[in-house]
Amino acid sequence: MRAQQLDSAALEELKDYEIRLSGLGENMVRNFDEITRITSGKNFIMQLSRALRVEGSFYYPFDSLKNVMKLSSPDGLFRILTWNVATNDEHFRYFGVIQMNPKKIEELNKVEPLYESFYPLIDRSDSIKSHLFVETGANQWYGANYYKIVKTTFNKRDYYTLLGWDGADSLVNRKIADVLQFKEGKPRFGAPIFDLKRKTVFYRMVFEFNNEATMALKYDEKRKFLIHENIVPDKPENSAFAERYFPDGSFDYLIWNKKGQWEKQPKMLEVFEK
Repeated sequence: MRAQQLDSAALEELKDYEIRLSGLGENMVRNFDEITRITSGKNFIMQLSRALRVEGSFYYPFDSLKNVMKLSSPDGLFRILTWNVATNDEHFRYFGVIQMNPKKIEELNKVEPLYESFYPLIDRSDSIKSHLFVETGANQWYGANYYKIVKTTFNKRDYYTLLGWDGADSLVNRKIADVLQFKEGKPRFGAPIFDLKRKTVFYRMVFEFNNEATMALKYDEKRKFLIHENIVPDKPENSAFAERYFPDGSFDYLIWNKKGQWEKQPKMLEVFEK
């Protein structure tokens, strides 16, 4: 993103918004009072929505917002901003917005005016039933802080695989591989593209494990592998309790196949090590 593409009036207006957002961001993350954190979070959303309506705001980096994850899609079509607010019981509420590149959607909207400038994301993680096998919209988002976007294409449709982290609660962390696509100009999350060699194909991958553990979920740019560390219960009798799952040091490797899916590969450890 290049702020140089903004005119001076827009640049000054966005700088003012950034100062306000920076203060609210600190409050919503670091303040000891839960009500203050939540109130600051609500005000943060309102101020950010106003900022994103400023012409040219897509090119403004908001560098001082250290508590917000900011990612741009590899093709420059959009950027996605995600953040969270913690409650006193150590649950995390997630917030996000997809902002579209105005130059790209101007061209797309010449054909059919479907795209909007930005889309707020509403976290409904706790109420999405069968979340591993369902497609949702922006108002039913499986919330997370995203740290990587991988673009793939199949049958002229673009898929954006989103890798993210969710602090969940005091007992459990999550790593998430979701997928974003645009249908008739609207963002849709989840698609049957994760072939883990189970009975059915998954719409997203969600790994739940002990809050004190660290699990790897990443994309190897060189080899084009989607890689996740395997997690197992510490004892067989604890298989029903996510907080008793830990990484076991082994990995699964998925490649984008000719059917438009991330497909688990057998015996990839030997190939990878070579």
